[in-house]
Amino acid sequence: MYHKFHVPDAEYEVLEMLWKCGGEIKQSELLKKLTEAGKDWKRQTLNTLITRLEEKKLLERENRIVKAVYSRTEYSNLQMQENIDQLYSGKISRFFASFTEQQGISKEEAEEILAIIGQHFPQES
Repeated sequence: MYHKFHVPDAEYEVLEMLWKCGGEIKQSELLKKLTEAGKDWKRQTLNTLITRLEEKKLLERENRIVKAVYSRTEYSNLQMQENIDQLYSGKISRFFASFTEQQGISKEEAEEILAIIGQHFPQES
């Protein structure tokens, strides 16, 4: 099961920094890292963003320690699945057909995709 959520840019920046810091960090240290990265956020601004991410079940906070619920890869996979479910009725084949129709695909990419599929569904002897 996955969660449907929308993450605005500022909230995503908090997630990104958290992932860069290993997925868990003190809230004060997180603010320091974001400031070093060029964000001019006050403590209350960060607190508001963290609260919103907690409400979306993307972060947990206990004793001023902020922890990502999902890794970057898990988050990306959840987002991708949500989009495929919403836009393509959950069918990867429909997504792929639409994508290749719009973007095209090189022979090398097609071979790579077939190799990936082959790894998941090996031919029976």
